[in-house]
Amino acid sequence: MIESKGNILIIEDEKLIAADIKKNLEKNGYKVDGIVNRGEDALKIIDSHKPDLILMDVMLHGQLSGIETAERILKTNKVPIIYLTALTDDETFLNANITKPSAYLVKPFKTDELLKVIEKVIGH
Repeated sequence: MIESKGNILIIEDEKLIAADIKKNLEKNGYKVDGIVNRGEDALKIIDSHKPDLILMDVMLHGQLSGIETAERILKTNKVPIIYLTALTDDETFLNANITKPSAYLVKPFKTDELLKVIEKVIGH
């Protein structure tokens, strides 16, 4: 059995985007340890999933934004976060930077861009 390059949790509000990311990551040797579309759900599962990396959309379903979710996750977990978003305004970028993300990819992005950033962040 081939060992995974890393366990990734996807927190993305668009199911089709999340499914496409999952398919491409798994095809490239990563294990997707879960997909959720609400920050509240991410907070409930983070401790049991122990991901090596989180791919986080800035806009989520539910009451918490991706940035708020990241802030809460980072209080108890030292897991790298890559933001995935279509938002490119300065305010969003400044707010996201408060959580010191490992990267910030603007949608739409190519799979090879995502893979390069993931490899840089988790070293595989």
